[in-house]
Parts: sequence; C-alpha cells; structure tokens
Amino acid sequence: MSDILRQVDEDLRKEKLSNLFKKYGLYVILTLVIIIGSVIGYQVMVSIDKSKNEKLIETYIKATNSKNISEQYSLLDELINADNNYISSIAELKIANLKIENGNIKDGILDLEKLTDDEKYDPIIADLATYFLLLLKIDNLSEEEFMSYLTDDRMRDSNFKYLFNELISFKKLILGKNEESKKNFQNLIDNPDVPVEIKIRASKFIEIIN
Repeated sequence: MSDILRQVDEDLRKEKLSNLFKKYGLYVILTLVIIIGSVIGYQVMVSIDKSKNEKLIETYIKATNSKNISEQYSLLDELINADNNYISSIAELKIANLKIENGNIKDGILDLEKLTDDEKYDPIIADLATYFLLLLKIDNLSEEEFMSYLTDDRMRDSNFKYLFNELISFKKLILGKNEESKKNFQNLIDNPDVPVEIKIRASKFIEIIN
C-alpha cells in the first residue's frame, strides 16, 4: 500500500510540475513578446538613424500589421536579402514564428534551427531563435543535444542567459534530475543580477520539487 501511495504522490507531483511549466512557459513567452517588441522597436529606430533604410522599416511594419498571411510572407521575403543584417534577421525570425503559429511547426523549427547561428545572424535574433527552439523541443531533445545549443559564449554574453539557465533547470526536471534542477533554480534565486520574475518562478518550482 505504501508503494502505491508513493507512486500516486510522485504522479501528482509530476502533474503539478507539468502544469506549472506549461503555465509559466506561456507566461515567459508573453513576457518575451513584450521584451522583443521593445528591443526590436529600439533597434529599428537605431537602424533608421544609422542606415536611413526607411523603406525596409516601412515594409516590415506593413508585414506585421497585415491580416493577410500570404501578404505577410511576401513582404517578409522581400526583406530577407536586405543589406541591413538586423532587419533581415528579424524578417526570418518573424517568418519562422508565422509558420509555427499557423501549424507549420516542422518548417518553423527548421527555420529557427538556421537562425541559431550567431555568426551569420544578428546575435540578439540568434539568441531569441535559440530560446524559442529549445522551448519548443524541450521534451524531445536529449540533454546533450539540448546543451549543444548553449555554447559557453552564449551562456556568458547573451542578454537571455538567465532565461537559458531557467530552461536548463526545466530540462533537468523533465529528465527526473530533481536535485540538480533544484540546485540550478536556487542558484538563480541567489544571484542578485537575476530578474525578479525568474526568481519567483524558481521559488515556485523548488516548492513543488520539495
């Protein structure tokens, strides 16, 4: 009987972790959308000031505001070969997200894979693509495959390094490495540079693990 109760308790704990991850996974995405919008908006203005590529900016804004999917793809395709690497990278990321939003997940993931190369693409866009890709594939990648995207340079220099560390903790939970996951979450809590919202999520996950 005690074994059965233990199993039930473990199943309930896993279900709570899964539900919390789904809840906060959506929360993180929504938060990122706001952050991305702010970052891209700022970078776009910088781009205008530096390169005077107003037409590229107008095309991107028209694409994002369009309600017609075909028109969005067409306008974004125009930007992919633009001389402005930042605008080109944004356009490719937007296309990947459009594919995923419209059910073409396989092709969207392939596009995100390509965008994770920060040697070719703008580093901010490469990091965003990496985050979205890992979030989408967190259940399917092995730990080795998962960590292969998180290079030392990315974990040291990225603006999203704390979000990446949070994802690592999630991944360890999924793999059943509860103690390692708890330690990672605790490190995020103890780090004074980590944003408050990440600390709050880490605390909630530690509560469930315990």
